[in-house]
Amino acid sequence: MSVFALMKKLGILNFIVVQVELETLDKLTVWTKNQFTHREDHFLSDHRPVAQLFPDKLHDLNGYQFVLYGEWDYPYIMPYVDGVYGVLPKFFDIIIHQRCNGTTSYSQNAKHSHLVDSRFNRMDHRLSFEHTLYFREQSGWYLVCPERKERDFLQPLLKPFSMGIWIVIAALFVTCWMLQFLFPMTYRYDLVGITFFGGGGTEYEHPFQFRIVTFTLIVLLFFLSEAYNTKLISLMTFSKFYKQPETLEEFARSDYRILAVPSSLEMSLGLKHNFLSLSETRREERRLGPRKNEVYCSIMNQGIAFSVVGIGLENYAVPLYMIREPVIVDRSLVQFNRHSPFYDMFQMYFDRFNDAGLWINLIDRCMHALGKVRPHLQGSEQFQEVIFYFNDLTCIWILVIAGWLVSGITFVFELIWWKFHYKFGTRNAKSEQFRISLN
Repeated sequence: MSVFALMKKLGILNFIVVQVELETLDKLTVWTKNQFTHREDHFLSDHRPVAQLFPDKLHDLNGYQFVLYGEWDYPYIMPYVDGVYGVLPKFFDIIIHQRCNGTTSYSQNAKHSHLVDSRFNRMDHRLSFEHTLYFREQSGWYLVCPERKERDFLQPLLKPFSMGIWIVIAALFVTCWMLQFLFPMTYRYDLVGITFFGGGGTEYEHPFQFRIVTFTLIVLLFFLSEAYNTKLISLMTFSKFYKQPETLEEFARSDYRILAVPSSLEMSLGLKHNFLSLSETRREERRLGPRKNEVYCSIMNQGIAFSVVGIGLENYAVPLYMIREPVIVDRSLVQFNRHSPFYDMFQMYFDRFNDAGLWINLIDRCMHALGKVRPHLQGSEQFQEVIFYFNDLTCIWILVIAGWLVSGITFVFELIWWKFHYKFGTRNAKSEQFRISLN
């Protein structure tokens, strides 16, 4: 085996061969060879500086095909029929194709994964030193849950005002009652009815003090009523009026349930009460089928979670969202072959890309592209958006039913009170007539 063949087999790129001849020890011949271009460079032993004995052999790969292996993982690798896209293919294309005059290709054949130049997210044990690039950004497994569309109308309608506003309304009620009690000749009409319910007398002329007080109260109640109406309309127009857990701590306190996996308890001890048992999970999967994600949360890989949340699942009635805090944290990585001559170069450019913000820019571009509406769906969806639903009037139905209920209870109470007062008054009148007749 020649020296060059041995160096190529071992993956040693920077080497020099010194031909030693006893007659010419004072001046030796030194040479090296580029395994990509097969060019030989000869030097003399007294050439200075010594760095020129090791030229940049990766500057021209002469069309060498650099092969990347990896499974689908958004946003890093996304193979399609017409090619492969993502952060890693773009990064390797910039380095290999644009800088080094090489070519790149992608493989999904697991049988040949140990023969390719680099592998994505494969942690196979190697006898040699593992030339590995660990990504700086965090990745892992995330919770994907269905969005809850139930609107909480009862709480804001039953407690519409803060404590301060309730104190102001109570003060207005007491003021109206005190003024009418202390000055019955000036305030001859019901101030409470005029202020809160718009009632009052039929006369146009009122005393000056009466008009000043009623004007002040009505202006104040005008702002309160307009603010209440605005809030009421907002309840009808908001797409949602509910809270969803955004962190794992909030999720642990919620009533969301997670579909179990064989290692559920090992993933996060803080969420063990939210996991269904394996038997319950199997039963729900048989009952709901593909729509199990409309009811329960699932633990998904980062790439799948981003895709499901961004694009959505086909024919799903409930949109999904992802809790941005990972359940399991890990780091994505790229490994190079044993004695790979590309590792040092990629390590250098990988650090430069991250330090300059270019790496995260590639990720953001892929994430931004995922959020765009596909062009062939825009024309069919833009005229099918419903802007008003029957459920948007739920707050009105609650107020109407609550008003009827309060009115009915008040009417029954007044009816009972009237009958009690009528019977008591009739009994007193009869006893008085009987006493007078006896006299």
